[in-house]
Formats: sequence, structure tokens, C-alpha cells
Amino acid sequence: MFDSGRLPLILLLLLLVVIGLGIRQWRSRRNTVRIHVDLGLVTPIEVQVRAHDLIERGRFEDAIKLISRESQVSRSEAEDVAKTLRAGHVLPDFPMPWEGDLPTRVRKLVADGRRKEAVFLVRSKENVSQFDAEAFVDSLPPEPTA
Repeated sequence: MFDSGRLPLILLLLLLVVIGLGIRQWRSRRNTVRIHVDLGLVTPIEVQVRAHDLIERGRFEDAIKLISRESQVSRSEAEDVAKTLRAGHVLPDFPMPWEGDLPTRVRKLVADGRRKEAVFLVRSKENVSQFDAEAFVDSLPPEPTA
């Protein structure tokens, strides 16, 4: 089929190189870029409060499952969050735009009977101790009624 000359061999090699470059180009366009943004241990305050309640009742594994399910994180990340809560710390709240300033939000939580969540929110936003957060919550006058 091919004669033993060099030209067909060179053309065959050139064709293979062109095909190889085409496949490489096609693969690079086909691959998607995956971006991972590590937010650290960011957990919504209400999830932290519910998990903390479970931890206080001796249900550490249930707290891990709750955090994993509600925050959509891996089990190992949820376990890190639970260990942090068990050690008495509060994690950053999930970054979202909120209506009103911190005192307004705290008053609303207290008025809704969610004092512990209000304390956790203050601790998370202001990076203060449990004692200072409770003092802040207690120092706010009640929400004015309309």
C-alpha cells in the first residue's frame, strides 16, 4: 500500500501529530473549571444554636448530622463545627444581607423567644465573650410596639 519512501512516512507522522493536537485542543475546551472557595467554618446561627442544644443534651453525633445536613458540608467539617461549639465558641454566621442593624435584629430575636440565638448572633458578629454578649442582649430596651 505504501512504498518504502520517506515521504509517506513523514506524512503519516504529520497526520498523527495533527490528530493528537486536535484531540488535546478538544479536551482542553471540554474540561470545566472547578473553583473552590473555602469559607472556613461558616455556619448559620440558627443551626449553631440547634446543634449546641443537642450537644448540651449529650447528643454529639446528632449535632454533627444536623450541621452536615443543614449547612451542606462534609461530615468532617460538621464534626469540626460541633467540636468548636462544644468548646464554647461561636462561628461566623453565613454572610447574607440582613435587614436592620444588630440591635434591631437582636430585639426581634428576643421578642420571638429566641434569646440564645440572639446571644450567638452578638458573639458571632462582635467577636465578644458569652458574658459580654448576654450583657449586650440584656441591655437593649424591648422592641417598640406599634
